[in-house]
Amino acid sequence: MPLKTSNTDELPAINLTSMIDVLFLLIIFFMVGTRFTENEHQIQLTLPKSSSPTSMVDRPGSKIVTMYADGTLELDGRRMDISQITASLIPAVQNYPDLKVQFRPDVGANIGQASQVMEAISRAGVRDLGWTTTASRMPSSSIR
Repeated sequence: MPLKTSNTDELPAINLTSMIDVLFLLIIFFMVGTRFTENEHQIQLTLPKSSSPTSMVDRPGSKIVTMYADGTLELDGRRMDISQITASLIPAVQNYPDLKVQFRPDVGANIGQASQVMEAISRAGVRDLGWTTTASRMPSSSIR
């Protein structure tokens, strides 16, 4: 049996046909895409003018109602009574129906008065009312 001493085998060839097809498709895609943007810039358009050039008001974040231990109330840092809080929240809810209100009562606050404040907030039409508390640390338990 003769042994082969020289390596006359051909190296494996890589078929590049599919890669070239993909390359041409990408080139055509980008050519057509840039053509559309050129046409878009050529559109003759006259935009309407505003009589009062004021900027749009950003959507308000959540309102914060704070109740202290002595019974005083604040809405976003301004002291108010219950009727003033309701009166201030009604227009805000009419403009933003999904307005969020956070109620932050002090630990020593009267629970009866806190429920009256929450009822007044609800009467203003607020549907998203949250009760803010501080995080308390859970006692750790060890399993032995």
